Amino acid sequence: MSDKNEQTARAADKNSTEVEVEHLDSETEQPEKEAPSAGEETKAVDKPEPEPDWEDRYLRLAAEFDNYKKRSARDFVRIIKNAEGDLIRELTEVLDNLERALDPEHRNGELDELVKGIDLIYDQFKSVLEKRGLSRMKAIGEPFDPEKHEAMMQIDSDDYPDGHITGEIAVGYLLGDRVLRHAKVIVSRGPAKEKPEEKEDEGKEES
Repeated sequence: MSDKNEQTARAADKNSTEVEVEHLDSETEQPEKEAPSAGEETKAVDKPEPEPDWEDRYLRLAAEFDNYKKRSARDFVRIIKNAEGDLIRELTEVLDNLERALDPEHRNGELDELVKGIDLIYDQFKSVLEKRGLSRMKAIGEPFDPEKHEAMMQIDSDDYPDGHITGEIAVGYLLGDRVLRHAKVIVSRGPAKEKPEEKEDEGKEES
């Protein structure tokens, strides 16, 4: 090979080597991105969510419940007052008729007419109460029930067995299914029992 060709080949090898070195230097000079440290990565992943304020929630719920109770109590009172107002308004009509019957102009009339007017007023008054759920309690002949009856006295009775009601001193009333007023009653203790002395006297008379 000629000297000129050898020089050309050496120059080509030198240029190739310099290109490879520059390529390696350029790769080496590029700054590497730093990987996040273990602590920083954990902090980003495990960041805790804000805890709910349970005390604030409890106070809000307690306030809402208190308001609900007060509102319910007001509604109940309003319902009772409205019911009382309706009943009293109906009873004023009964009062009007009673005042007319007791008017001095009507007292000079016949007694039968006065009694008839009072009967009408009684029926009207009873009708108003029955529409409101009032009913008369049945007592005579029924077994004594302390939930409904109040025993005023106990007597011997041949007509009613022991523990049954023989008479009524004051009527009891029900309002729907609820006892509004207990009936005051007389309770039977069964037929009268003969005393031993009476049996001895009967035996002496027979002898």
